[in-house]
Amino acid sequence: MTLEVLRDGDPGQVGPYTLLGRLGEGGMGVVYLARDPAGTRVAVKLLHARMDAHPDFRRRFAREVAAAQRVARFCTAPVLDADVEGRLAYLVTEYVEGPSLKEAVDVSGPLRGSALDGLAASMAMALRAIHGAGVVHRDLKPSNVLLSQVGPKVIDFGIAWLADSEASSTVLGTPAYMSPEQVSGDAVGPASDIFSWGCTVAFAAAGAPPFGSGSVPALLLRIVHDPPSLNGLAGPLRDLVLASLSKNPASRPTAQTLMDHLSTGIPHGTTATGPRGTNAPSPGGLPRAGAASGGTAEPGAMRAAAMPTPGTGPAVPGGADGSTGGGGAGTHGAAAAGTHGVGTHGAGNTGGAGGAGAHGPGSAGTHGPGGAVREARVGRRKLLAAAAALVVAVAGVSAALAMREDPVTVTGKPPAGTSPSATGTPPPASRNPLRSTEPVTFYAPEEPGAARQAALWKDDRPADAELMRRLARVPHAIRLNQPEVRSKVDATITGAEQAGGVPVFLISYMPGNECHPATASAMPAYQEWLTGIARRIGDAKAVVILEPGSLVRVPGTEQCPEQEGTPEQRYQDLRQAVQTLKANPGTAVYLDGSQDFWPGTEIMAERLIGAGIDRADGFFVNTGGHQRTDKSVEYGKALSACIGVRLKSGGTTCPQDADVDPAAMPHFVVDTSRNGQGSWAPKKHYEDPQTWCNPPGRGVGDRPTTETGEELVDAYLWIARAGTSSGRCRRGTDGERDPERGVVSPPSGEWWADLALERARNADPPLS
Repeated sequence: MTLEVLRDGDPGQVGPYTLLGRLGEGGMGVVYLARDPAGTRVAVKLLHARMDAHPDFRRRFAREVAAAQRVARFCTAPVLDADVEGRLAYLVTEYVEGPSLKEAVDVSGPLRGSALDGLAASMAMALRAIHGAGVVHRDLKPSNVLLSQVGPKVIDFGIAWLADSEASSTVLGTPAYMSPEQVSGDAVGPASDIFSWGCTVAFAAAGAPPFGSGSVPALLLRIVHDPPSLNGLAGPLRDLVLASLSKNPASRPTAQTLMDHLSTGIPHGTTATGPRGTNAPSPGGLPRAGAASGGTAEPGAMRAAAMPTPGTGPAVPGGADGSTGGGGAGTHGAAAAGTHGVGTHGAGNTGGAGGAGAHGPGSAGTHGPGGAVREARVGRRKLLAAAAALVVAVAGVSAALAMREDPVTVTGKPPAGTSPSATGTPPPASRNPLRSTEPVTFYAPEEPGAARQAALWKDDRPADAELMRRLARVPHAIRLNQPEVRSKVDATITGAEQAGGVPVFLISYMPGNECHPATASAMPAYQEWLTGIARRIGDAKAVVILEPGSLVRVPGTEQCPEQEGTPEQRYQDLRQAVQTLKANPGTAVYLDGSQDFWPGTEIMAERLIGAGIDRADGFFVNTGGHQRTDKSVEYGKALSACIGVRLKSGGTTCPQDADVDPAAMPHFVVDTSRNGQGSWAPKKHYEDPQTWCNPPGRGVGDRPTTETGEELVDAYLWIARAGTSSGRCRRGTDGERDPERGVVSPPSGEWWADLALERARNADPPLS
């Protein structure tokens, strides 16, 4: 495990533990190497403030820690301590020294023979201990298996599913090792860990996961529908892995069954005596998940059947933060919605290999209490969606994946987002909330990174903590760049209506954006995802910043020469998105206008016209840059005039001396979140200066307002996140360090305390 130095915003002490360095960061928090009062090295996970702040989190946290502490210590990293009452919630586990399975395979190649058998058996034993304590891991993968001096150990278990609770309602899992039921958003139990066990053993044997790699939507579709590739596996172990990778969780072996077969080494097709004198069946006739070979339910299986269906989770920053956008949505196909009663997997879940631990196409399948209600939903498509960006750390990976919502009307809101062409009804007249004759205020919850930093610095650095509090209070765009965003949209709309403010949503989830490949099924799923968002917004006031970068890196252009597709297809996709969102009477939609010189005014005018700027409310500028407000306004006016001239003349150029009808010029908004000191001009020479990438000495700019003094400028908005990293900035040099800052920058989209503080200190005008 790689150890990084502590960052400026990290505490030096958590409870009685002295922090020595960073081991990684995941969806729940940051993991540190620490020293306890006796001098023993331990791993301390400091939980994110967004979870700690949830009113029910500490109760659930205490309950899950108690369960995790019951797990046997011999093949896991045991939970040693936790604080659920202090100012900051944290968890302490044994520090396991040694490389991860992923690191070992990447360096030395796949495992063979007894080494592979031993690994499989150790992981099965660890799962038996974890499941026996009533815990489901949910994120078993090669990087969560450490090869210690005493044998393989499974880490990051016990509270893995807490991030899926009321605290954040997101599905945990690393895509390549997720079970079909995780992908589909169904209830997850011990059988899901068995599927991940099979994927992890297959990786150890072949050096690659059994369902391949590539774009997340395509990968998830393969997990749900395709058979695995089991290169490097043979004999009984291959049979066990194949059984564990059944699409139907009820058909997978239990951890106990895996141990029985691995400990006896019986050949395929024979039987051995089970732990209670019963016959341990061969992999072809393994008992259903949730039942031990003796016929009793495995602890935790009954609870798992009633686990809550995931909702929404914290968004991970997208292109507006200088990060590259990423995959989009993928479709499930025609598999029906699987359902679960309140019982064991064996009693409450049926289905074949047709999909996600659910039914094959067209099967009915009622299951226990509540089954009849869900039976009415059979036949509807489930839309699988993939995280646009994944927060990766040694201690875990969090990815939010979910289905589209049921097509029902939200109480008090019309079912907006229906295509007018499909219904024959024209959309209602639009009321852009930014152009109200009344004063406009913006609404957003506190920025979580800044709020957390203020709490961390409250005692030791009160002045800096105050700056972070001020930064956290500035209304910022709410990011919608994960598949499951329903509860986030609902909470934002409700909060905005109660506060009398206007929310700004940043949608950054388009398949194929930033030149990433996308499957043919991804775009229909994305459009249906947008329809769901429009439905949640309804007739409420809202502003949508639609897909930063989508009109810069366009397929088939100089910016994306190798990406399949054409500019016209991108324009058509954006036109449809605008039409869906503009079906709501109170929603304003702005398209990507980039920034001055990138890729050029005439090029952007052509692309905005193609994308239907005449049907949108305007465009946005400066989300990927740091240009001062006056420069951005100047560019926006020039772009608006060029569009106006071309719309009127039908030409392909923008003569500077042409007459422009102001009524034909589109309006725009300016991102002022990072432009307080203007663009950066490096004093040193770099082969690739990357002036957009974490430029030093920058500050936050004008606060969000509609009082711009410019007729064409509807508002100044904070669209990008002022305190998040643009990514690793090497500026054309070798190595990982940013040669300008002298440090290794955090990954793209990650909160960076010293960057946020720098921008808060350099604010123009100052933060108040």
